[in-house]
Parts: sequence; structure tokens; C-alpha cells
Amino acid sequence: MGFFNWFFRFLQWFKGLFRRKKQIPPVPADWAVPARDREKGVLVYTVYIPTLDGRFDYLSAVDFSPGDIVVIPFGAEDREICGIVEKRQRYPVDKLPLPLWKMKYILEKAPEAVVKEYLRQKSR
Repeated sequence: MGFFNWFFRFLQWFKGLFRRKKQIPPVPADWAVPARDREKGVLVYTVYIPTLDGRFDYLSAVDFSPGDIVVIPFGAEDREICGIVEKRQRYPVDKLPLPLWKMKYILEKAPEAVVKEYLRQKSR
């Protein structure tokens, strides 16, 4: 039984030598990545959560600036809470504050009503 299994695998490998490789079409010029995003590394946002009085690191596909109020998932249940973006830093992949598979993404900017409430609470 072992010989037939080995022989079948050998035939599959041999067939693979003669298959044509699919050619990947070139990327259109309008899909090119902007120059600021070509830098090596991962962009990490530090978000301050006032209700917990703590800072946590998040990733994002959208560009945020410091001072933006955002909606983020928090905890094991990914409960949605609001936080304030404090800073953005670019880290090399091997120097991230957390492993990449453990980091969560910022969901969106907070609604206008939440932003007004945060600003009202801050002015007190």
C-alpha cells in the first residue's frame, strides 16, 4: 500500500512540472500606492479610552489624525466603545507592540453626536 501511495505522489509531482504557470497581469498605474504609504512597516494608532483611562494600539485601513474620536472594538466580546486617537506611528513588522494577529482594527469615526458629547465633557 505504501508503494502505491508513493508512486501516485510521484506522478502528481511529475505532472506539475509540465503545467503552465499563470501569468499575473500588471497592476494599473491608478492603483499605485501613494508615496507616503510605500514606507516599510505597519501604521499603528494609539487610542486613548477615557472611560478606562488607558491607551491601546489599533490598526486601520482608513487614515486618521491625532485628535479624531473613533469607534473601536474592545474586550473579548468586541464591544464597541469610543476613544480618541493620540498618535500614529509606523513600526517595522518585527518591532510591533503586539503580534499582528492579536491587533484589532478601528471601525470608523464616531458619529457627530458622540463627538459633541466628548467635547462637552472635556470642556467641563
